[in-house]
Amino acid sequence: MSENINGETFPVSHGGVSLPFEWYSKEYILKELTNNASYFGDIIEIKQATKAKIKSCRKGKNEYFAYIKFFSINGKSYGIVAGKTNYSNPDLLFDDWKDKKDHRYARIFLKNTSDAAWSDTIIIVNHKPSASEEEDKQAALFVECYLQRKFNLFNS
Repeated sequence: MSENINGETFPVSHGGVSLPFEWYSKEYILKELTNNASYFGDIIEIKQATKAKIKSCRKGKNEYFAYIKFFSINGKSYGIVAGKTNYSNPDLLFDDWKDKKDHRYARIFLKNTSDAAWSDTIIIVNHKPSASEEEDKQAALFVECYLQRKFNLFNS
């Protein structure tokens, strides 16, 4: 692990390859999102996230949203996954790697890194209101893509 002002670099290994990934702290991510809030709709931090809490954050007619999940290690939280889901049935899971056929890199990293575990905090990043369901879905997908690239996050 190598620390910098905004985050920390961790080795991620899979398939015989080990690469350094820089992950940003939750504080840095929130600061950056807040500084760029004009691009988004509401930005909501949910601690101890549950389906009920997520559903209660829906405002307006948009059904889809992007989110960031975090992991914690040594008392600090870092972003690890950005995804897209919906308010009616949010499919955010905080389960562990259970199956050798599961090649989701975040779960593999958490399995292989001692003292690292999912944080139960998420950040919802809503997009501006959309005219149709298809635009809603595409806008959330576009925000998800932006978050993955901006903050070096794995896909869900």
